[in-house]
Amino acid sequence: MTSPSHCYFECYTFNMSMLSNAELYSVEKPSRYLGGEFNSIVKDWEKTLYKVALLYPDLYEVGMSYHGMQLFYFLINQEEDLLAERVFTPAIDTIKLLREKNLPLWSLENKRPLYEFDVIAVHFLTELGATNVLETLSLGQVPLMSSERTNNDPYVIAGGPAISNPSFFEPFLDAVFIGEADDVIDELVRFLAKAKQQCADRRETLSELAKVFPGIYVPALRNTAKEHHVIRESIFYPTKFIVPNVEAVQERAVVELARGCTRGCHFCHASSYYRPVRETPPHEVVELVKSIKQTTGFTEVGLLSLSTFDYSKLSEVVDLLSGEHLSMSLPSLRLDSLDTDLLKKVDPTRHLTLTFAPEAGSDQLRKKLNKPFSNEEILQAVDLLSKSGWSKFKFYFMVGLPEETEKDVLDIVSLLNEADTIAFKNNRRSRIHATVASFVPKPFTPFQWERQISPEETLEKYTLIQKHLKKQIDVSFRNPWFSLLEGVLSRSDSKVADLVLLAWKEGAIFDTSEQYGQHFLWQSAWEKLGMDPMEYLRARDIEEPLPWDHIKVGPSKDFLLLQREKSRKGLLTPDCRMSCLGCGVCGGDLWPTLA
Repeated sequence: MTSPSHCYFECYTFNMSMLSNAELYSVEKPSRYLGGEFNSIVKDWEKTLYKVALLYPDLYEVGMSYHGMQLFYFLINQEEDLLAERVFTPAIDTIKLLREKNLPLWSLENKRPLYEFDVIAVHFLTELGATNVLETLSLGQVPLMSSERTNNDPYVIAGGPAISNPSFFEPFLDAVFIGEADDVIDELVRFLAKAKQQCADRRETLSELAKVFPGIYVPALRNTAKEHHVIRESIFYPTKFIVPNVEAVQERAVVELARGCTRGCHFCHASSYYRPVRETPPHEVVELVKSIKQTTGFTEVGLLSLSTFDYSKLSEVVDLLSGEHLSMSLPSLRLDSLDTDLLKKVDPTRHLTLTFAPEAGSDQLRKKLNKPFSNEEILQAVDLLSKSGWSKFKFYFMVGLPEETEKDVLDIVSLLNEADTIAFKNNRRSRIHATVASFVPKPFTPFQWERQISPEETLEKYTLIQKHLKKQIDVSFRNPWFSLLEGVLSRSDSKVADLVLLAWKEGAIFDTSEQYGQHFLWQSAWEKLGMDPMEYLRARDIEEPLPWDHIKVGPSKDFLLLQREKSRKGLLTPDCRMSCLGCGVCGGDLWPTLA
């Protein structure tokens, strides 16, 4: 762990050059802005050739929980000529202070202003982070518009699943990386950093970038870009993590158990974006867990995967880790791959909550999502697990799904009420929790053409659930406003970029949080622009050109249309690990790879 004297020196240097001690300690959680964490890397700024800022558009404690930030941080910094430093969106009080003093936002490691970097790499995990990105770039004194940046300005490039349809953010980006960058990020940074340092013509540089690197989309060129995938052997696995100064949203070590999912749930963007599945060999998983435990002191490990119980060697991994005195975090469990014998090996007193995502309340509607398990199987699992000592169960549901009826909504209530009865009978300490949200159609999925219901319709369905649900069941409803905004941004066209900019100028920020309650700012923005958000929630005709057609992500459009038709007929599509379904993703060295 960093020594107290070292921490003091870092703080003292930072305060002398940026803020006074009094100013620093006047803001909430000043440790967010200090750096100097255990396992962080501070390279010599003058001696390192190429410099990239990893920008996560949210608070420090949120961004430090994101595995991708740690992955790229250590991947890039292992290269002698490259330097990667972290930048997060400051809290409101710190934003106000920086603007009052006209100070630029700095990186955590060398305390350098954002505008001094060669490249700024933005992580987009949710479309709702758009105004945070603008705020962070503005605080870093980086020109917001790509067209306004000169040859001396950093290149701003974004990646992540939420930017796979970049229409809502194109004017602010020099380039978008579509797909996974483990095997190319170092060369990509070198390419752009050299161009910036040589004051090369930006348009020529970006044109060449799109030719040289796979997965590159340049908004100014409107080129066709195909998603880049990484074969298992090229996936980068960090062997240590930065230990945050402030308690992170998720305080645990994370090991990537598998990347990708081949279940093909029709609403799931991640299933398309990260296809095919590539499993980490069990001995590597165990060695990574041991290394991260030793270098961080974390006593909880998260086994990261889109479908953990589909991992073919999970029982072996759990057995090998049984003597490590660790608490294992299990993400959402699929009932059709649930191994109850394996769960018996996990101490329910250390893992407090089991999470299930039925998504729909009826078997019939769930089949239309390509989820093959039944309510009977769900209730059998609750019965068995509550008898085995598990006391907390969390369920995720969506309303507004294609072809949903009022009965389907009431079936959510029936399922939860019955699960509560069974769990309480077996274990008096049992509690049922549920989260309900409005369905948001996503690009590159079989449901990309479907209608999204309005906030008013969503509230009617929420009310129906609340009216009939047992009082002792804890239920939280996602604010339909967030679903509306997410729906507008995720299926946006180029006009929505003007909306994002105006909403930010009006003061919109931290749009993922209820705390700031800024819905009226967005409403004001689209009224001034004469835009109707419901236009973006409408159903699309299958012959209609889509704003993201020039981006190639996941399965082919023909395959998506086939899956959409199967959904309407209630026909299931099997897991493609068993046999190729011809979706168009795999080929060459890229195939489902099991442990």
